[in-house]
Amino acid sequence: MSDMAAGQLWGYGICVAAGACSGVLGSLFWFISKLFRNSRAVAWICDITLWLILSVVVMAVSYICCDGDLRLYIFLGFFSSFLLVFFTINWVASKIANHILCKKKQD
Repeated sequence: MSDMAAGQLWGYGICVAAGACSGVLGSLFWFISKLFRNSRAVAWICDITLWLILSVVVMAVSYICCDGDLRLYIFLGFFSSFLLVFFTINWVASKIANHILCKKKQD
């Protein structure tokens, strides 16, 4: 395998890992906004903060892996793993959060 292909494969793996971590972070922000369900300001702040953090992560990973070049595999790796985590782990986390919040509401 050539050095260029190995570097791109390594960069794709880093992007997949960063996307998975960002998906977990998205689940955490979703839980926080769900906790303060009645406050639209908290939801706005959580959404804006999450997307600012994700933008910084994408740019940092792009700088680390490709010397600042924006490559297609960066976005494919990042968003595919983000969506995979968001639609799998977030589903389980939302069920657990709803159960916890229902128990809290009953107390």
